Amino acid sequence: MMPDTVTEPQVSLPDTSAALATLPSAEPPAQGETVTISGGIESLLEQARVSPAIAADLAHRCACTDDLLQQPDPSSAAMLLLRIVEVCAATLGETHPAVGALRCRLGDLLLAERQRDQARQQFEIVLAAHRPSVLGDSAIIARALSGLGDALRAEGKYTAALVCLQRALRRQKELNSAHPSIAHTHTRLGALWFEQGDYTQARFHFQEALALRETILGPRDPATAQSLHNLGVTLAALGDLRSARVCLAQALAIREDRLGRTHLTTAQSLEALSRVLADLGDTESAEYCHERAAALYQAHAAAHRPANDTAATPQQRQQRGGARWIHLFRKKT
Repeated sequence: MMPDTVTEPQVSLPDTSAALATLPSAEPPAQGETVTISGGIESLLEQARVSPAIAADLAHRCACTDDLLQQPDPSSAAMLLLRIVEVCAATLGETHPAVGALRCRLGDLLLAERQRDQARQQFEIVLAAHRPSVLGDSAIIARALSGLGDALRAEGKYTAALVCLQRALRRQKELNSAHPSIAHTHTRLGALWFEQGDYTQARFHFQEALALRETILGPRDPATAQSLHNLGVTLAALGDLRSARVCLAQALAIREDRLGRTHLTTAQSLEALSRVLADLGDTESAEYCHERAAALYQAHAAAHRPANDTAATPQQRQQRGGARWIHLFRKKT
């Protein structure tokens, strides 16, 4: 079982969707600048090709919200966002903050879809465009470094990933000591250490992310629930099952309340909690959580995993420590 960060379907990631709007992004058009946007996305793209003001507004909206990216599946959303990035970059240039924020958003989405090479390319384009100011303080550079670090983690390049994530965290703290983007990078660092089996380091970063999210977003925010989930899974890997149960039960309660009893992340919390309860000897409660999780996974065809995969395989049951939990860490959200 692994903590939640938004990246890979087979492992449980921070709910990036919940925190996305609070990550560093581009500034909207300047005050006094009149921008009139109307029509569907094709009309917007045509307007953005000839109007820098509309291109900047479009990039800002797509970097911070999903209102223009409603698609039947994440792959279609990524393809649409790529078109928007290309148009906005052609109109505004790669050094425009809105374009940088938009490419980082696209990179996050591609990474969630396990398109690692394409994701890494987006973050590298942002860093290359801002290379002249690479030694300065820049939220866009920090965000691109954080994304690149997570992409490298997904490729198993842990040393390079650690360098990028530590640089991103340092920049983010210099810009703002308490910002959701810092919690996001802490989560990515926690995932990095968890995958390498250093659960003590992972616990530290998940605790830091949780403290920030509770302070900034509130104790009932879905992103806070994601940090509780991550911490709970890590505590289970460390063998502290009772503390793990508390964290996972809190995460489940928040997700049921804020996202609904049928949400995919609710199933992920139920699955993790069922494993902990089983190890604690509460067979009846464990079976109840397991059955609910299995039913929800079956209902979510987009989860890309069989309904009966919620049960541990014989090989997983024989594993010890964190190896038993890693398949539950960074699930797709």
